[in-house]
Amino acid sequence: MGKGNKIYFISDAHLGARFHRDPRAIENKLVRWLDSIKEDAAALYLLGDMFDYWYEYKYVVPKGHVRFLGKLAELSDKGIEIHFFIGNHDIWMFDYLEKEIGAIIHREPITVDLLGKRFFLAHGDEVDNRSLAFRFIRSLFRNKFCQWLYAGIHPRWSFGFAMGWSLSSRKSGLDREDKYEGEASEYLVAFSKDYLQTHPDINFFIFGHRHVMLDLQLTHTSRMLIGGDWMQFFSYIEWDGTTLFLDQFEG
Repeated sequence: MGKGNKIYFISDAHLGARFHRDPRAIENKLVRWLDSIKEDAAALYLLGDMFDYWYEYKYVVPKGHVRFLGKLAELSDKGIEIHFFIGNHDIWMFDYLEKEIGAIIHREPITVDLLGKRFFLAHGDEVDNRSLAFRFIRSLFRNKFCQWLYAGIHPRWSFGFAMGWSLSSRKSGLDREDKYEGEASEYLVAFSKDYLQTHPDINFFIFGHRHVMLDLQLTHTSRMLIGGDWMQFFSYIEWDGTTLFLDQFEG
């Protein structure tokens, strides 16, 4: 880890999305936040959907995002660990970010000890089994053979198709998360409580994906947080070994 004493978590910037009114402003604000944490960060966990679409061909990656990626490279060069979780929009990360900026790519949820406490970290879609259609699409996108077939499509067509799909699915509601309607209705809460039955040592569950800000005490030793997003809340989670809190960046 870096020389700092804090660990940060963010998710769901959806950089490059066509529904952003001012994409550059979103990216610039994210870069300002990264700049603000670079002196005290030991590690940064990006919990999925940082890009609205990401697909790596052997010699081609999506254009844009240079300010964001450059700032991540700067943090990595300072010794700060950069952890990238794939989301349901940027599933197709392979080794480019690993080789270019030294990022550690996570394709499944992980359990990890951080500054003396045990964390369960995930984007959140991996444990979402409410919709059969969503589960089918998720399995299709994660299938290596389907990924290989998709890679055979020229980027001129595949990138346009993917960005159009993202925009249309969001407008139709297929890819729009519902508002938080209470503990009893939240599937990530249900998952966390169920997981605690067999893993009572988990102190903190942290998710993205839902685009809501939530900090919920599950037991006297366990909390669950959903980190909001970098589209409407500009939110992040900070852990210093003693205090874990969910906050919003105003810079």
